[in-house]
Amino acid sequence: MNNVSITLVQLEVEYKNKQKNISRVSELLEAEASVGDITLLPELFSTGYIFNEAAEIHELCEDFNNSPTIGSLTLLAAKHQTLIVAGIAEKDDGQYYNSVVVVDACGLRNKYRKVSQTKFDKEYFSRGSELLTFEHKGLKFGVAICFDIWFPEIIRGYQSVDVILHPANFGGHHSFAIAQARALEEGCHIVTCNRVGQDVVDAFTATYCGSSRVYSPKGEVMLQLSENQAVETVEVEDLSIAPQYNGIDVLDEIQQISSVLSRYQAK
Repeated sequence: MNNVSITLVQLEVEYKNKQKNISRVSELLEAEASVGDITLLPELFSTGYIFNEAAEIHELCEDFNNSPTIGSLTLLAAKHQTLIVAGIAEKDDGQYYNSVVVVDACGLRNKYRKVSQTKFDKEYFSRGSELLTFEHKGLKFGVAICFDIWFPEIIRGYQSVDVILHPANFGGHHSFAIAQARALEEGCHIVTCNRVGQDVVDAFTATYCGSSRVYSPKGEVMLQLSENQAVETVEVEDLSIAPQYNGIDVLDEIQQISSVLSRYQAK
């Protein structure tokens, strides 16, 4: 059975201050006795999330072919022998994306672009169109960003993974109930790394609640952080099938249910 340790960095994000946020992550990891096989950071960890105008975040977006932030994360990955999964604003061919990068000691390994869109994402970013899965230390991982977790249509695409890594900018605790439901539905671990701190814009102040959580495939809470900046490491292990689906081919059952309901709806 394969085990993977995951370090959650529940960061207090310094608004629009990339260098400060990268330095803060570096200091937090340096203070740990050990860092997990994977290090998970929040959504848009280096910039903040809500802005007065789209131009503000567009100025902070980076071309991932020449990204100072990815360069810094590469050095941290090498130093701590970890795989870093982190939210970074991306610029590509005149388009802007709310993205997550997967970075190892050699640099950018994978990226994922947020598929769901809040009203803020709609103002700032183009929509992603592909899911991301990758293998590490014998386990299969998927990536979802914040609001993605609300949509079973997205998470259902990760039916075959062991762990969904979920960087977030949650302001309220209700989203964790959704994450717990997704863990139960998909029979996989869900690791939500939220942020703390505030984004202050003209119209309002957005406050982020921390409380990052790790749910098992049974929907049990394996780890819950406070509402303050924190770093914690949790170990997850391979579960080939969730106990609630023992003896059931989930995809086949979905197809059977859809078939039955389509006939009912056609009456």
